[in-house]
Order: sequence, then C-alpha cells, then structure tokens
Amino acid sequence: MIWIIGGTKDSRDFVDLYENKKELIVTTATEYGGKLLEDSGVKVLCKRLLSGEMDDFIEKNKIYKIIDLSHPYAVEVSQNAIEASKRKNIRYVRFERENLEFQSHDGIIEFYSVEEIVKYLENLQGNILITLGSNNLEKFKDLKNISNLYFRILPKWEMIKKAEDLGILPKNIIAMQGPFTYELNLAMMKQLDIKYMVSKKGGDTGGEREKIEATKDAGAISLLLDRPKITYPEVYSKIEDLI
Repeated sequence: MIWIIGGTKDSRDFVDLYENKKELIVTTATEYGGKLLEDSGVKVLCKRLLSGEMDDFIEKNKIYKIIDLSHPYAVEVSQNAIEASKRKNIRYVRFERENLEFQSHDGIIEFYSVEEIVKYLENLQGNILITLGSNNLEKFKDLKNISNLYFRILPKWEMIKKAEDLGILPKNIIAMQGPFTYELNLAMMKQLDIKYMVSKKGGDTGGEREKIEATKDAGAISLLLDRPKITYPEVYSKIEDLI
C-alpha cells in the first residue's frame, strides 16, 4: 500500500484526485483530521506515529511508498518518515507547498523561530494577533504584555482549556475554524485594533496570502515565521504533478 501522511487540506485534495483509493492508507495526528476523511473511501488511522512505530506500520500494511503531505511545520514527522523509508528501503516523496513571494512594502518582518518572535513582542505597543496554533501557546505565557495578545486557535475543548490553564483570558481567545478569507481577517483586525499579526508561511492552502493582504490593508505589520529547512530526497509542489 501507499502510506499518505495526512491531516492537511493538501492530503485531502490528493486523496480526492487519486483514482485507486484502495491502494492508500492515510494517517492523521488527530481524530479531527480523520473525521474529515470519513467519506473519502480510503483507510484512515488516527494516530501520531513515533519513529519506531513507523517501522511496524510499514511492515504491517506492506507499505512500498510514503507520500508525506503533512503540515510544512510538522518537522518531526517528516524527518522520522524519511529515516523510516531509508531503514525499510522504500521510496519517500514529499509534497511541499510553494512559498509565496511578497514585496518589501507589504510590511513583513521574517523570523526563524518562535523564540525570536516572542523576544520581539516583549517591547511592542498595541494589540497583537497570534495565529500559530495551540502548540506554541506556552511560549507566550510569560510576556508582560500578554493582555494585548489575541490567540486564534481551533474551537476544540482541549485547546481552549490549554489556553486558559496558561493564564490566557477568555477575551483573548478566538476559537474559530479556518480557512479565513481576506474579508474576515480584515474585519477581525479592525474590530480588535490589531497592530501586528503573527503567522506562518503556510502558502495559499494555509491562508497566508489572505493574512498578509489583510494585515497590510489594516495598516498593521506581519510577523512571519519562516518554514523549517529540511532536505527532502524527492519533492513536488503541485498535487497534479505528484499524482
């Protein structure tokens, strides 16, 4: 079988276009990612596989090819899958979203780590919208200006509880499911008087363009977290080419 490392819209697009769905088995890190594939016609396993578990998974399901359509920032799963493919001597193929190009006047400052962003935020005045997901919440909890930070996360109970447990007030939690349009981003920024938006280089699929353009038109500044740098053995940036 072909193992699809999924959980992203890219993986769902791939499954939709792939003809022989009985040849595919998809793994997602969350139950939510699996639910989105319920009617896809493919076998789905909702489990975050550790490095050693990948070897067992490959053997059990007679995997002869790995197609990695995980999130651009899911570094660990990609690195582990590459190593597993080497150990099992099978092909590994990565789908990587195309990087978007913006002009210098678009008001963008790039950073190479969340820690760099946190340090930069320490001395900022004005409201800040954080759209890095719930995995990075704890890195912001000690900021003195945390009352000026708004966190946009998925509307899942455990994520909201995590934010509240870290001392983030309910008024600073925006629990919404994307993708977000330019209009919705802009309206949200105007309503909250946002001066800075923190986001990832998620590409068009991840709503990066809509965030950047809304931030610019709101007269705010984009603080953009760069993608992790991984050397993939084989990469495609268009679903059709990958198929």
